[in-house]
Amino acid sequence: MILTIYRLKIPCFALLVTLITSSQVLATEAKGLVRILTVGNSFTNNATELLGEVAESRGRKLIHKRLHIGGSSLKKHHDLAVTPTNPIQGSGTPYSNGETLTEALKSEDWDFVTLQQLSIKSHNASTYEPYISNIAQLIHRFAPQAELVIHQTWAYRCDDPRFSKSLYQEGEPRTQEEMYQGLASAYAKVAHSLNAKIIPTGNGFWRADNDPKYRYQPAEDAAARKFIFPELPNQTYSLHKGYNWKKKDGQNRLNMDGHHASLAGKYLAACIWYSCLFADNPELVTFRPDEISADYAAFLRKIAKEVTEQQSGTLSGKSIRQKRLDSDPKRYQLVVRASEVDPEIGEYPSIAFTRGTDDRPNDLQHASVDTRYESKGKLVLWLMSHNEELFERLNQYGMHAMSVHYARGWFSKLCQPQPATPLARGQVRLEAATGLDQSDELNLQYRDGAAERTRRFLIWLHDKNPSANWDQFLTPDFDRVRWDKVIVSGASHGSTTAARFAKYQRVDRVVMLCGPRDQDQDWQELYSATPESRFFGFSHVLDGGWTGDHYCRSWQLLRMNRFGPIIDVGESSPPYSHTRRLISNANVEGDARKAHSAVTPGRASPRDTQGNYLYEPVWRYLYTSPIERFGDAVAAEVDCNLNQ
Repeated sequence: MILTIYRLKIPCFALLVTLITSSQVLATEAKGLVRILTVGNSFTNNATELLGEVAESRGRKLIHKRLHIGGSSLKKHHDLAVTPTNPIQGSGTPYSNGETLTEALKSEDWDFVTLQQLSIKSHNASTYEPYISNIAQLIHRFAPQAELVIHQTWAYRCDDPRFSKSLYQEGEPRTQEEMYQGLASAYAKVAHSLNAKIIPTGNGFWRADNDPKYRYQPAEDAAARKFIFPELPNQTYSLHKGYNWKKKDGQNRLNMDGHHASLAGKYLAACIWYSCLFADNPELVTFRPDEISADYAAFLRKIAKEVTEQQSGTLSGKSIRQKRLDSDPKRYQLVVRASEVDPEIGEYPSIAFTRGTDDRPNDLQHASVDTRYESKGKLVLWLMSHNEELFERLNQYGMHAMSVHYARGWFSKLCQPQPATPLARGQVRLEAATGLDQSDELNLQYRDGAAERTRRFLIWLHDKNPSANWDQFLTPDFDRVRWDKVIVSGASHGSTTAARFAKYQRVDRVVMLCGPRDQDQDWQELYSATPESRFFGFSHVLDGGWTGDHYCRSWQLLRMNRFGPIIDVGESSPPYSHTRRLISNANVEGDARKAHSAVTPGRASPRDTQGNYLYEPVWRYLYTSPIERFGDAVAAEVDCNLNQ
């Protein structure tokens, strides 16, 4: 491992303070706005029906989108998410609001996405898989900023007919307690496997239902008596809807619903959800439905506080990191072998993806940051050979930068002499990036994908260079990369893999220098996890990839023309009409190879008479321009050859 510290003469921007200790790094945001997407059924409706009013009474704001279908299981939501399959327009069946799950995930910067099982299946952990894991993967791909949360539903009322011998079905719980114990165990097991927190609504129902004073006690003769409309059995303190009258065929009929929540149950659930989402004391909630007495409402709020404070694994607001301030700001450069970060990495000599030797290591990984510049909270993952001049500029923009050792020596070895399908080379790229099984021609371990090596490298950097806040690019438990904070970038081959990865995984933006190529492939038009407005490209017009229409073809398939025309940077200035497509005609002495390398900092990149790079403003624009600003859509260029 090599740690190099550079000290440059630059203005000091702020007074220095001491490093915040690791125990202070994670803080919980108790106030403000929470954005939540709930995927569930009528139980989710019940639990969140009063949530807005509860939150408003404490001055909190809630943005809430519901994807609910009555009686739906995890399998139902999973099947809706993946069928019908449409790789171009996006897979999935729309909910009643007209959106598929993936569209809903992309529609807002959600803080939380909740999942739950159908109540009658909730006690059986085997019914959750593979559906909940597959949905979780979609959430992490399309909404990487969102925290997955498990809504623990509640057991039915003790006198629910489902517990009677006449309605009992094999494998189902026979009592309220058996149902509660089963669902509590199943939800805990699933939450642990997914590294997810729980909203313990079921715990709250169980505790309230077993309180000596406020427990519901069914009337002994309720099931046997003949009630006359509108008479009902005594249901004091029932958290479930219970007995109710419904009209059927013009007649009032007594109905028993021991599944769904009563008004009191909805209030208890809302207080539990509120406490979990905002990390605020539910006993301070002032909203109370008129139908619930003050004493009983206070009891329910007390239960909500107890179950959200005393249960391990319970959600407690948005986890945020307080920025550490470096007590001795400087530029840090860190270099380490991938095999030192993870000694278990694999060897793939057939595609020139190996560790190398101690004398000639192949697996060096680079990272740098300059803590003297105000941080933008962005990490640039560079998918090409280390470029120190580029990294220095990225650091001056206030960005962290890193490159990992990943599979990129396969280009002349796989998909030869021609790719088997229009997606084959793209699938090799995707497996190289993700480590997931995507291609028949590559067989990587998951740990050897660029994504997992990025995660492990970030953990290593956090340990070796904590004052630089590398952990901001990881989830609180370090189990995932916060891809919404990552700019993936590369040149040529690397820019093409960066674009392919961004189609699969939402990232902050994609910067493609002299690329992407894959002119005989169609993956560029696949449905994109990363919004299309976040792809940026820059090429020299003498580059063979440009003269051969490789880049313009990819740009069109990526639909980049929707965000502005192709602009020559020599004839314009930042912000280049906020377009996503930039070209240059600067002097490279007519050399196509030099033109290919010209768009990255280095010997081939043109300079002005003072020796400064001509493309300084271009690079700053590509990596730092406001993502929400983009140019007017233009028609696709008709002189670009799409059939190659």
